[in-house]
This record gives sequence, structure tokens and C-alpha cells, in this order.
Amino acid sequence: MSTQFITEGWTKLEVPELARFRTRAGDYAPSLAPVFYNPHMELCRDISVSAVQVLADELGSIRFCDPLAGVGVRGLRYAKEVKGNVTVVVNDRSREAFELIKRNVELNGLTSIVDARNEDANVLLLGGRGKFDFVDLDPFGSPAPFVDAACAALARRGMLAVTATDTAPLSGTHARACLRRYGAKPLKTEYCHELGIRILIGFAQRVAGKHELALAPVLAHATRHYFRVYMRARRGARRADELLAQQGYVSHCNACGRRRFTQGMATGLPSSCECGSRFAHAGPLWLGRLMDRTIVHKVAGDLVERNFKLGQQELVLLNRCAEEADGPPAFYDVHEVARRAGVSPPKIVELIAKLREVSYFASRTHFSGTGFRTDAPIDELVKIFKCA
Repeated sequence: MSTQFITEGWTKLEVPELARFRTRAGDYAPSLAPVFYNPHMELCRDISVSAVQVLADELGSIRFCDPLAGVGVRGLRYAKEVKGNVTVVVNDRSREAFELIKRNVELNGLTSIVDARNEDANVLLLGGRGKFDFVDLDPFGSPAPFVDAACAALARRGMLAVTATDTAPLSGTHARACLRRYGAKPLKTEYCHELGIRILIGFAQRVAGKHELALAPVLAHATRHYFRVYMRARRGARRADELLAQQGYVSHCNACGRRRFTQGMATGLPSSCECGSRFAHAGPLWLGRLMDRTIVHKVAGDLVERNFKLGQQELVLLNRCAEEADGPPAFYDVHEVARRAGVSPPKIVELIAKLREVSYFASRTHFSGTGFRTDAPIDELVKIFKCA
């Protein structure tokens, strides 16, 4: 395998030679390389470093596991860049990846705090080597096969971070695949990516419930080709039950744009909208908050101090996440509402100001440049658009 040396964050890495593994269009294709490394995930990994730092500052020490490591970039960046008492297990079942991980550990002088492993991810997590404060599931594709073992390995006050690149099934393009993998029905709407993240969170929470573990999301974002979710763990059947009670269904009317939220089981879902059309349903999924504003601000504050090269993009994303943190599920699209109102779309900044004037929650959303989040009903939105 031909390799090259790069630096990501503050960490040196030996990775597959990027120029040798390209598609016909000339783009680097991580799946073609013998050991996985995706440079387009640097933004995600930068944010993850700061998220781990926030957790480490709270706990005092942190034991981390990267069970699907590829070249080892996530685990090695945590070991190199997170301040405090940090120990890291970095694992990949590929022998070639394992050898590259070991070289990267030595390259960064991390042999005393990094334990390199060459095992199946689920076997490692279920191996009884103690609990981890932070487990990072970053697979190529769906994380679903690894969530159960990750929950079993998670410490009482730990955090589970999950990446999903199978965004098409989660967002409604391949509904049957979503049902098979996550036990939930997606829906193709203007806010389908948000529904996909809520399905991912709901699935993880239901799996965690088997372990009497409650997983509360503190940060979630949809970026480029992937979904990323950070969930804080608390042990106890009662805590798990309380979170599971916030799962339910989103009912969407394609005719008028109205949406309804139903907590609990699928029985009793509304069938007909007030406009006379039939509702389509998505779920079960998480209906609670996607972000903890306080934690998002702490992550952003740590990023400012690190001054990563993508820092400005990361701060824009996190500030938008904090802005929408207290909003209801299922954002609106300004063009879609304008179409229903039969008018030209207003400027989002002016629209948000108008909604706040009449005491509705209103914010932009990171999910879409033309999206806005509000608790105003669709009929009121149409009136406001017409007046504008």
C-alpha cells in the first residue's frame, strides 16, 4: 500500500496516498483505499475533539474507545489533542489497518496512552475490558450493527457518539432499508434529514433501553453526506423510561404542509388532516430536543481556543445548532410555505423577526439554508407570508 504523511488538527498521520484512490470524476474515494481514511470528515472530527474535551473536563479523566478506527485518526486525535488524563483503545479488524494504526501511534509518541487492537468491533466492546466513558461509532455505512455492544460498554456517565452515512434510507429514499435497520418508517419531506437524525436517535435509545440506559442527545448535526449525534448516558430504568416516553410519530400532510406530533405507540395516529387529505407518518422517532444549548456553547468555546483551519465553518454550524436548540421538531422551508401562500418568499431574517414579534419561537436551522424553525401553525404562517 502506497502511503503519504499528513497533519490533521495537531496530529500527524500516515494515510493511504489520496491521489491513488479516485473515482472517474477525480474525487478521492475512501472506500477504494485498502485502509479507510476520509479527509472530508475533518470538520466532524474537529468538533468531536472539543466534545470529548468538554466531557473530560467534567469527569476529570476519560477512557475512550474507537472500535472502527481505519487509520486511527479519531482515537489518535483524542489521545493527542484532549487535555487531561486520557486513555484510548483504537481498534480495527483489518490487519493492514492495525499495522498502520501502530505506526501512527509511534509517529505521535502515544504508546503509553493508546492501546491498539485488531479485533471485531462488537467482540472488543463486549470483551469485558471495563467500561468506556466515550464510545465513538464511525462506520462506513450504518452504525446499527454496533449500537447494542456500544451501549453495553458505556460507562454510567459516559457519552455515545454515532455517525451514519446511510442518509438515503434514514431520509426516506429507501424506506424498507430504514425499517430493516432502524425499526422505523422515514418520510420524504422538506425536513427529511431532521427526521433521519430523529430516527437514528430513537433507534439508539430503544437499544439502550435494554441495558437500562438512557441516552439524551446533546448535539446533532447533518453535514455533507453524514449524520452525527452525541448522546449523554445515564443509568437507570426510570431514566430510560422517561426518555422513551418522548418518542413518537410525526404525521405530515403533503397537501397543506400541516404536521402533527404523537407521543407513544402508533395506535391513535391521526388519519385525516383538517384540509381533508390523508396524513403520512414517520416513526417511531425521538421528538425531544436535539441539542443541549449549554453543551453546544462549551464545545464552541473549546473550538475557538484550538483555532483549527476549519474553525470558522465549525463555529457557524455550532452557533446555528445552539440557536435552534429550544425549537420544536420539523422545521419549515421558506420557499415551500411561500408556494402554499401564493407569494414570493420573504427574507428569512425578516420572517424570524416577525414571528418573534407575535410571540412565536423562531430561528434558522442548520439543516437547510432556506429552513426556519417555529411553533407557529401552518395557517398562521400562510397569513404572515401573505401580509409580508
